[in-house]
Amino acid sequence: MNRSMRSAITLFTVAAVVGAPLAARAEIDSALVKEGLAAYASLDLPRAISLLEQARNESLTRDEKIATYRTLGMAYVAVGQPGPAKVDFQHLLRVDPSAELDRSVAPKVRAVFEEAKAEAATSAHALAPALPSLSPSVEPAAPREGRHVTVHVVYPGGVARKMTVYFRKPGDAQFSRSVVEAAPSGAFAATVPGMAVQSPSLEYHVVLLDDAGASIAAAGSLGQPLSVAVARTKKPVYARGWFWGVVGGVAAAGALATGLALGLPRGNSAPVTVNPQ
Repeated sequence: MNRSMRSAITLFTVAAVVGAPLAARAEIDSALVKEGLAAYASLDLPRAISLLEQARNESLTRDEKIATYRTLGMAYVAVGQPGPAKVDFQHLLRVDPSAELDRSVAPKVRAVFEEAKAEAATSAHALAPALPSLSPSVEPAAPREGRHVTVHVVYPGGVARKMTVYFRKPGDAQFSRSVVEAAPSGAFAATVPGMAVQSPSLEYHVVLLDDAGASIAAAGSLGQPLSVAVARTKKPVYARGWFWGVVGGVAAAGALATGLALGLPRGNSAPVTVNPQ
């Protein structure tokens, strides 16, 4: 096999791993991040890795961090280094716990990402944020199944502008999320819909963001979420199966009695005498 053919095959393999172009990057101002993403898009992976490794030492916004870690992870897989790729995907999940890779991304990349996510989900240390801790409250304090829950946080000072609450019901592998703006007083209130509030518990974690979208405080994490017990809602009598079974039996008996009564000839009725023994 000649050199030009090997180069063509290598380029094809790299392109398959790199996959589809990255999402829109409207909120990225860092020159290093922009250059690194451009190098990645043109399949100059060593240059992309070099630029983005330099960029991670800058003070990046949340959007810039997400783009940097996501691209570094994909680039490292493409050059055959799954170890560093997994670390960068874990950094991505630390910044954005709900991060996912598009289905157009090559299976080889998604496999490393899923490994990183699985390790993060089973390790409290992996995603424990080095952020000031919040003390959220839940209303009602004793939630009931199928009824919405409101998560309250107060963070005065005006620095926090948005709150993201990640939540899931028992058995769900992924978190859903609710994003709310701050009230003038610095209070936040996010609603978890009733369909996500199921017995025996609701798992959730909270992140506050500043103007630039950077995380500034948190409660819980993807690997170690908070939990509140959820009481099972008792079904009313008419919603239970046995009730309708009894009703059906009574109705059937009534119909049978009525049928028998209607079937008796009226002219042949006679008194019945019962003699006690």
